[in-house]
Amino acid sequence: MDRTVRNNFYSFLWHASWLALAKAFAEVNTIMPALILNLGGTDLQVGILTSIMVGIPLISQVLFAGYMNSKPHKKHYLLIGIYLRVMSLTGMALTVYFITNINNSFVIILIFFWITIFAVSAAFAGIPYTDILGKSIEGNLRKKFFVSRQFLSSTGIFISAFLARHFLKEFNYPKNYFLMFMTASLFLFIASLGFLKIKERATKISDNVESFFSLLKKVPSFLVKDNNLRNLSIVSNLISFSMLIVPFFIVMIKNRYGIDKSVVGGLLLSQIIGMILSNYLWAKIVKRFEFKGVFKSVIVIYSITNIFVLFSLHYLPLEVFYLIFFINGVAMSGYRIANGGLLLEITNEANRALYSGIYGTANISISILPLIYGLIINLLGLDLILILVSVFTVAAYYFVNNLELSKQE
Repeated sequence: MDRTVRNNFYSFLWHASWLALAKAFAEVNTIMPALILNLGGTDLQVGILTSIMVGIPLISQVLFAGYMNSKPHKKHYLLIGIYLRVMSLTGMALTVYFITNINNSFVIILIFFWITIFAVSAAFAGIPYTDILGKSIEGNLRKKFFVSRQFLSSTGIFISAFLARHFLKEFNYPKNYFLMFMTASLFLFIASLGFLKIKERATKISDNVESFFSLLKKVPSFLVKDNNLRNLSIVSNLISFSMLIVPFFIVMIKNRYGIDKSVVGGLLLSQIIGMILSNYLWAKIVKRFEFKGVFKSVIVIYSITNIFVLFSLHYLPLEVFYLIFFINGVAMSGYRIANGGLLLEITNEANRALYSGIYGTANISISILPLIYGLIINLLGLDLILILVSVFTVAAYYFVNNLELSKQE
């Protein structure tokens, strides 16, 4: 590993570690749904929030992809995106602290506003991040990086989960959420310092700069021509049926058992422990079976877990959901390792930024899933929804098998 590669390798790991410390304070599956419910929000508003957090980054990627693909250096765009996220977290902290006692409905609207900025800036930062990472870390070192990043990220989230649980338990609303969002903002700022040391070489770029609408029109043709991009997009969409039902577990648990703020903190902690402890497993699987093997394992875990949730809600006590969130953490960890690794493997330096945007656009359907869940869970019934989610997730296995990847040396 030469000096520049080593510098960039550890700079990315620095960012991953501090970013992880920030993540638990605005976690999409537990903390944020609990905030909306605490403010008197509905299932539909939980769905809207999750759609914003998950979907807008995907939609926004195509907005920036053509522009970013024409830039040989992208580091300063990455930093701008991170600083916008710092601003949005600070905005949420001030909103819950100063406006809650005035009007909770207005607070929910403002939370949607700040989360939208947070989500858009995630896409703005995400494309240059993928491009710089792809040209900085290659071959087998890339596998080492993704597993190391996931381990450090899981450990960081574990530490911040204890802090989040402490804030939720020891302080009343709104002080607990104010402290969590302000701490997340500080940690995210510290995470950005790692990128100040990144030594970025120029990217080979195309002479043709794609406009937003031009690129949007070409997305279907890219997906038709590139089998790997198409199959990876389909896999991501199908697995998302399981990933995006998880925030509604909080709603289901609240309706079935009744929960307090300490339960939310405990479920978050269980999920993060699952993320940490599974990294040894994923390291073994990615070494032997590549990123495809990790994805296959994730599909099996999510499919079984959904049926287990269905059974648990009818027949088992609340405590079993600590195990369910633990297993969900295992699957989440594997998904992040496989998804990031495979996207780099099916792209090259010339098209990586462009493909990142196209990949995000191909996953736009994910953005409406939480909204659909919020609308139809009461209409169709939870049992049917969980069965359908498992069927869609199992279908992803076929498309993982169709990915054709060269052996990484």
